[in-house]
Amino acid sequence: MDEYGSVRSTYKGFESEAAMKETLDKYGSKPRAIISVEGYDTCLPEEDIKSELTNHFNSCGEVFNVIVRKDLQSPNLDRRALVILLGDGAEEKALELNGTDIGGWNALVKVEPEEVEDEEAELYESSLADELYNDRRFWFGVTVRGYNTFLPADEVESALIKHFSSCGKITHVFVSTLDKKTNIYFYQQEGEAKALDLDGSVVRGFKIAVTGLATIFSNRPLPPVKFVSATVTQLI
Repeated sequence: MDEYGSVRSTYKGFESEAAMKETLDKYGSKPRAIISVEGYDTCLPEEDIKSELTNHFNSCGEVFNVIVRKDLQSPNLDRRALVILLGDGAEEKALELNGTDIGGWNALVKVEPEEVEDEEAELYESSLADELYNDRRFWFGVTVRGYNTFLPADEVESALIKHFSSCGKITHVFVSTLDKKTNIYFYQQEGEAKALDLDGSVVRGFKIAVTGLATIFSNRPLPPVKFVSATVTQLI
């Protein structure tokens, strides 16, 4: 499995791979700690546990995500939650909270042994995918081709932002020099529609092609086909 393979497997219905890699690179460069926490009441609502753990460990670093899984053997939560922390010294600071009180229960905090490191790494990448999947910056977008690809990436970005600014608020621009295309994302669906209308327009003397970009909305699965039975009468 390649660097982003486990993320792709969870990334259903959204094909913003460039944005996904960008986010992984951004967070992957930070020191990371994945700790396990036990001791909470597994009958409590999942969101309550997540909120308590987030508030308790935010002094240790950036709480990127809290993963509370279901117990496969009962209707309750699993007895162990995973807290993903980012920042220097996050692991050491978190371990210092072992045995501390969290809303009436004492937290058992520990770092998992090396044999489960791969599982935790996959959970970490999956949580990144979930964050990106729900990031509205990438809900509506178009792909642009045909511009002057000999320009530096920053000039391409600047020229395209200026050209598409009338369409609406632009949330993200990704220039792929390798694929010779640029993905432009908009805050609203109306912006995407207006951008598509600029297909065939000219940017610095080059005629551009604007096509739809697969996103969480434009790449939804098709609804099931409904078959209507009918009686055919033969006419003589």
